[in-house]
Order: sequence, then C-alpha cells, then structure tokens
Amino acid sequence: MSSTVSTASRSGRPPRPARELRRAGVAPHAWILRKLTSMRVALMLLLVLGLLTLVGTLLSQAPAAVRGNPAAYAEWLEAVRPKYGGWTEVLDILGLFSVFSSVWFKGTLLLLSASLITCSLRRSAGLWRTATRPRMVMTEAFFERAPQRAKITSEKDPAVALAALRSAFRKNYFRVSVKRDGERVHVCADRFRWAPFGRIFIHLSFVLILVGALITATSGFRDESVAVPVGSRVNVGHGTGLAVEAKSFADSYYPSGPPRSYESRLVLYKGGVPVKTQDDRVNHPVRYDGITFYQSFFGPAVVMQARTATGRVLFNQGVALLYVSQNEKDRVGRFLLPQQGLSVFVVSPASGEVDPRIPVGDTQLEVYRSGSNTPVGIQTLSPGKPASIGGVGFTFVREREFTGLIVAQDPGSTIVWIGSALLVLGLFMVFLFPHRRVRAVICPGPGGSEVAVAAIERHHAGFAAQFERLAADLRRSVGPGPATKKGGRADA
Repeated sequence: MSSTVSTASRSGRPPRPARELRRAGVAPHAWILRKLTSMRVALMLLLVLGLLTLVGTLLSQAPAAVRGNPAAYAEWLEAVRPKYGGWTEVLDILGLFSVFSSVWFKGTLLLLSASLITCSLRRSAGLWRTATRPRMVMTEAFFERAPQRAKITSEKDPAVALAALRSAFRKNYFRVSVKRDGERVHVCADRFRWAPFGRIFIHLSFVLILVGALITATSGFRDESVAVPVGSRVNVGHGTGLAVEAKSFADSYYPSGPPRSYESRLVLYKGGVPVKTQDDRVNHPVRYDGITFYQSFFGPAVVMQARTATGRVLFNQGVALLYVSQNEKDRVGRFLLPQQGLSVFVVSPASGEVDPRIPVGDTQLEVYRSGSNTPVGIQTLSPGKPASIGGVGFTFVREREFTGLIVAQDPGSTIVWIGSALLVLGLFMVFLFPHRRVRAVICPGPGGSEVAVAAIERHHAGFAAQFERLAADLRRSVGPGPATKKGGRADA
C-alpha cells in the first residue's frame, strides 16, 4: 500500500476523481455546474429537506428562549430525557432538537437555493433567445406532421395574403414576425411570449422564500411564552436590550362564555427609557425596531415581595401562574432568587377549583435550594402577612392578571413576502397566460397562394380548440380552403 501511494505521488498524477473527470473531457467546475442543474439532485435535496422537516415535527424542539441559554437548555434536556432515554445525547449532538437552525437544515437550504439559481440562469438565456430571436424557417415536415395544422388555398397573391394573415393574427393578439426566403414567406406568431419566464419567477420565488426562512432561522427568534404581569416589567432578552411593561389588561366575553377580545396597554423600554406605548390587541400587534409583540394569551398572576432579614428588597413584582399542577386544580408560577440560591414556586387554586390545602384568597409558597428536590419550606400566605422561609421574608401582596405575548423578530419576512408575490406572479403567467406560438408559410400557388399553418402544443388540452378557432379566422381573412386537418398519433 505504501509503495503504491508513493509511486502515485512521484508520478504527479492528480487524485482519481479529477483524473476520471479529465479523462472524460469534463472540467471539475463543469461537473459541479451539471450537478447543480440536475433535476435528480434537486429532487434529492427536496427529499432531504422534507425528511428534516418531518424529524423537526416529530421530535421535541427546544424553544428559542432556551437555545441561547446553556443552563436553561440543560434543564430542558433533562425534562425530555424520560421520553428519549439514551438517545437524548445522540439527538442533541446531531442537532435534532433544533432542526430548523441546524447545520443540516441550513446546508440543504443553501444547496437547494444554489441549484435553483443555477438552473434558472441557464434556462433564462434559452428563454430570452426563444422570445426575442425565434427560429423563423421551418421544414415542410413540420407543417405536415404538427399535431395542430391547417392548409388554406387563397386566390390572393402572396403579398396580399401576408397582409391578411398578419391582420388576422393581430386580431387574435399575436405578435407577428416575418422572414422572406425567396418566394416563400415564413411567419412566426407569438402570444404571451414572455409567459415562459413565469417558470423562472417560480424558481426564484422558492429561492427567496428559502433565503428569507434561513435569515430568520439564523438571526431571528420567536418566543411564544413571554408572560408579563400587570404592573411588572419583563426583559425581552435575545440581545434586544428591550423590556416590556403591562400597564393594564382588559378582556370581554361572549354571552356563551368564549373570550371576545382582550388587549394590553404595553410600554416598551430600551436602556431603562420608555420608547413606545401602545395598546396590544389580537391581530393588531405592537411593533418596534423590527420586533413584534403579539397578544396571544392571558391568565392569573400574584404580586410577591422578598426581603432579606435586614429589609433589603430582593424581589418585588408579579409572578405569572403559567403552569397547571398535576391534579389540574392549581395554577403554578416560579421566580428565582439567584443571590440566595433559591427557587420559589407560587401555587394558587385555579379558577373554579377548591384546594383544601390553600384557603380562598391565599397562596402557597414552596421554596427549594438550587439543584435540590427537597423543599426548604412550604407555607401558605395570606395577603399582606409576611412569612420567613429559608432566611428570606416573603409577602403575598395581591392577585393580578398577566398578559401573554409572542415576541418575534423576523428579519427575513420581507424577503419571504417578495418571494411569495413572485410565486403568485409566476403561477399567473404560466397557467393563465400560456405562451402560444403558431407558424405559417406562404407559397405562390396556381391560382394565388398556398398557406400552411401549424403549431405544436401537447401539454394544454384546450389549445386544439383555440387553434381551430384561429384557423377559421385565418381562413376567412386569407381565403377559402379545405377543412382543418387534425394530426393523430401516426402524424406526430
């Protein structure tokens, strides 16, 4: 083995794949270009993209707010470990808990985009030539075997027949090009000649949509669980430097019970300075500096205070009761006291439920040391009456509501909208304004002129009837002749 390698290196021959490409007369860059424009490669990339999307749908995906926080992500992994067991680390290493921001998903999107762009550029040159410099001279075999064809005998001389033919084509909204070849006159009539570019628009629209999605996945975020108690201020995070405060919350209901509307009065802060105040309603979000705050949900909250033994305030704001207990009778919230290494759970009976452990109007605290499952203390608090747990004084101030927000930054949305508009335009061009090209040749005849008209269109079933009507118009304009003859399988 070593002698073979040394001999190959001394001979100066390139590696085997490059040698094979050169032996076949194909340059490496041409091979890459051919692969990028291959339909098989594009289909394989689409299949990989579909499989990754399926994996991202079936597997639990780490929330955006968790992925950027190593401690929170580790805690999230522990929460899903019972579901995936020993596969948890493998799935984590492969990035399958964040498929849509993984290198696999992004790489496939980039390759597919490169394939679509390359294919579109190569096809554009041919479509441009077809639209602007069509082939004018067609063989006699074309007019004899075309699926749609007609022959017209006219008493008019070729010049008059050409004028009549041109007028009839223009009456049917065809653009007419003429080329003379001796006594023969060749005519190319086009309708919607730019319509084939709709396919290019469709390809490019997919590229724009994919690029927009990739930009959002790379530099955007979507946090669907931002709970802001009324009267409290919550940091948005994600490097935005923003905080949001809920000044008020109002909701109304239909007589049958479902919520009719709910809205929040939000104040946005940046660097501690208020920068925007606006009501946030369903379908009327608050937007600031590329970040959108959607009104999404609401629920109960409690205002808590925590002080040291010397009276220093450690915590003084609302706690959203986001979670439901296992018995579904209680609502649960949580806040941290990092300096004391404490995690505090707040438990209150859910609306319409009775918990014998917690009197009506009271709330219960469960205090834990960080990393421990054994509570430091559990105690029920009445409004305004402080209690000491773990060396910290806690006071249940009052009940409030919280407003639930979806906070999202979607920097690729404009590109996605442009791509969507381009997709609609391309579909309109391809399906509503299909390109039609009809050929004709005028030859001198015994009593005037002989006109042959033909077209090839196998993909649109309705074109045969359109050609019949066009041939009838041409016959009336140019002169009488035999009935239109339709081609069959043998003719084609």
